[in-house]
Amino acid sequence: MATDLRLAYAEIDEELFDVDQIPMTSRDMRSVGEMLVDVDYLARQLLMDIDGDAAGTLLRSWPTMVAAAEDLWASLPGRRPGVDERDGPITSLSAQAATIETSLSGRTAWPGQGPTSPRIDQMTQTFLNAASLVRRYGAEIRHEQPDAHRDLEAARTRIMHGLYLTAHAVNVALHEHGRDRVNDARSAGRRIHLAQHRSPYAITPTGVWIDRISACENTARSYLTDRFPQALAGEAMRPIDDPDRLAQALANWDIQTHRALARDLQPSNILLITRTQGLIAGASMVLVDAAETAGLLERYDRLVPAIADAGRSWSNLASRWGDLAPPGARLEEPLARAAADVRAAYREITHGKTTLASPGVIADRPGLPQAVRATLRAIEAGSELAVVVAEKADAPDLTGPARALSRRAHNDVEAGLATAPAFGRDVVWVSPADILAKRMVPVPAPVSETMRAASSATSAAAIAASAVAALHGLGRGTSPVGSDRRMGHEVREPHTLSGTRPSGPSR
Repeated sequence: MATDLRLAYAEIDEELFDVDQIPMTSRDMRSVGEMLVDVDYLARQLLMDIDGDAAGTLLRSWPTMVAAAEDLWASLPGRRPGVDERDGPITSLSAQAATIETSLSGRTAWPGQGPTSPRIDQMTQTFLNAASLVRRYGAEIRHEQPDAHRDLEAARTRIMHGLYLTAHAVNVALHEHGRDRVNDARSAGRRIHLAQHRSPYAITPTGVWIDRISACENTARSYLTDRFPQALAGEAMRPIDDPDRLAQALANWDIQTHRALARDLQPSNILLITRTQGLIAGASMVLVDAAETAGLLERYDRLVPAIADAGRSWSNLASRWGDLAPPGARLEEPLARAAADVRAAYREITHGKTTLASPGVIADRPGLPQAVRATLRAIEAGSELAVVVAEKADAPDLTGPARALSRRAHNDVEAGLATAPAFGRDVVWVSPADILAKRMVPVPAPVSETMRAASSATSAAAIAASAVAALHGLGRGTSPVGSDRRMGHEVREPHTLSGTRPSGPSR
């Protein structure tokens, strides 16, 4: 039998940490509700990061995501016999997506055959994981009870909202793709035919795809109109039953980031690391505020500003690494899963159903002392992580998408963030031919300069925040992993959909 290297790594981890306290990372241990919330989060992030170069990969991924969402929808308990009018919107959306998939198959014209979007694929897999979980435990949900019925309606609404956001992201990408094509043609002095509908930049064949994705977006929007806030008000909130969950998630995140950074990591994974570190900083400020409200921490004027500065630096660095990530770049699965677990663990204690909870509400939640200790430890550890990430910015062979790097180079020079060339500011940093061909190109000098500067600023801010967090009393004296949890403890199975999670270690 071949040696499983993952088991070898696990044995090393057992020597470094108490085996009873390390969370299992081979499975997705989030609840169904947490998975649906995370799809919403991922769709929003996609919408903020979208550009025209990603249009083809997003379009190719869309039908598969809709099919996974329909599968989850069909698995929800409480379906009425025969035709259920509640299934009409998802059935229509699935039919629209199926025709798109048929049109894409075997097509030689744009977008043609090629890679799918790893970001939509991640949402697709989350839907599939949730469907598997519902099929396993759905029989335990008493769907005839009013609370369970409202929770199921909230689940349907979240599924449709994730699809709506994603369809809108695909639509925006198609518009941006058309804009890029038009601008490229005008720069080269070429004439280009525009389709006079929906967008001033709709070109053949982009205009047809805009029409078809817009139809999908409108189907999802019609379901959500006058429904979204009311439906989510009925979503069940599972009580916090594992006060050490955040500590365990952050411990696993620390392990996975260092494993990933020890290798020749792709920019898409460094983007995930830096973005998650920014999220940790933002959530830490919320927890510190709640801890001060609860009297767990003395008010300390330097703590929150230092964490806020570190968070801004991490986010700025993330935006720069995002320029280097090509549209089809894949995430390392253990790293992506650890990041999702961190998001879910923070949200469990910092949020209500749809919004951030007030400091007073968070202060009354169980596990706040453990969460504050864990998050301050994570802030402390962030200084070392920032130094390691900064080393990646010094790599001489960094490359990225031509269009994104061209824009960043010109913007950095115009903003005075990078040294302007002695012979004038109007310099072509990336060849127009490379931009038109969507090639990966070496990082231009201004981008490299500002990347190193942003990395240094992040290191300095993270070190300052680490020092302040280390001086704070609650950040010391305990293990970053909780001492009360045992891996053999079985989860008490809930009777609402949002709280349904796999059996196994308590989370």
